[in-house]
Amino acid sequence: WRVTAMARARAAVVTLWFMAGVYSADWLAQARLAAGDPDAARSYGLHPQKIEAWDDAEIDRQLAILAAALASGAGRDGLRLAPPHAVGELGLDARTEVSRAALPRQERAFRQQLALARDHDLPIVLHIVRAHADALRILHADGVPRAGGVVHSYSGSAALVADYVALGLSISFAGAITDPRSRRLRAAAGVVPIDRLLIETDAPDQTPFARRPGLNEPAFLIDVCAALAEIRAEDRDFLAQVTKDNARRLFRLRMRPDHGRAYVDAS
Repeated sequence: WRVTAMARARAAVVTLWFMAGVYSADWLAQARLAAGDPDAARSYGLHPQKIEAWDDAEIDRQLAILAAALASGAGRDGLRLAPPHAVGELGLDARTEVSRAALPRQERAFRQQLALARDHDLPIVLHIVRAHADALRILHADGVPRAGGVVHSYSGSAALVADYVALGLSISFAGAITDPRSRRLRAAAGVVPIDRLLIETDAPDQTPFARRPGLNEPAFLIDVCAALAEIRAEDRDFLAQVTKDNARRLFRLRMRPDHGRAYVDAS
């Protein structure tokens, strides 16, 4: 699916890819997909939804694998990994009763991954769902890497945008902003400073409103860009170029003059 979806995205003029890490079994597949493509970026991390299913011993094991991958490129079963462009997805998820019960374990993994990102000067890709107050508390207490990061698929209020931006973070929006009923989220999209603004698909989740039902894919990033342009009353091509340049700068990808639709989370 990923290979054919990326081909369809290229046909739709999507020119930059980002594959977000979930846990150690994913990282080698990401590295192989990104191999030789200067427009493909990836992160290695432990997703909070995975953390909630693990006991403390498995969390420690996964954190040790992540530390080794960042330090030397060591992967599972002796396989080698190319260096990532970021650490993540990491963060907190309180969407269900089970998730909320796991928040202490999620917080421990979050803080240890933050420390790894700071040690390796890598940006972070944050997954924050219904836990913005706790996430901001931790980020303020522990510190964001100098390289910054992004709050992926932002779900917070417009009022919280300034708190994340003040920490040196960018804000990324996905398919949810294409739904005209998402007033809170669309309000947040309108107040993000232009130099901290990113767009993504979060494929195969968050299918844009006009394409539901069905799986989402990177080619549909044009819908997100169009919705953002409408919300902000800005030119769509301008936003496509700016968000792409913002993504290249954040993830330290080579800047290119070509036009396209910027940041794609093809996880």
